[in-house]
Amino acid sequence: MSSPETLEFRAPSVDLSFRARLLADENPDVVQQVLAQLPLQSVLGHVVVSGEAIWMPTRIVHLGRSNMVVRHPGAVYLYAPGQTICLTYGRITESAKVNKFGEVFESDLPILQKLGELVYEQTVAQPRRNIVEINVRRAS
Repeated sequence: MSSPETLEFRAPSVDLSFRARLLADENPDVVQQVLAQLPLQSVLGHVVVSGEAIWMPTRIVHLGRSNMVVRHPGAVYLYAPGQTICLTYGRITESAKVNKFGEVFESDLPILQKLGELVYEQTVAQPRRNIVEINVRRAS
């Protein structure tokens, strides 16, 4: 049995990167769509209502099977109506289930949390917004 495929998320402007394990068995349709988009270059935004999570726009149009689960720190999911990949890094204030396709490595959760806090500061809290770029690729 081969090991699960891993993605690397890198935010070059803040020099942070972390890894996430893809859940190909639990959500094969979304994993396949994400892999087809790689390497992916996007920007990060921060949710305003649903808690501590960041998101990146994609061109993914998902109409297939889903893996709907409760949000939790480290969850990587596709928000199909907004065509965004979302990453939960802290507390959640919304109970809606999400279409999870990946899980951030436990050892990388502090990096994700730091990035989430920086994105909040750069895109929501400050009166002058800054763009935070994100690059996603297969990990080597």
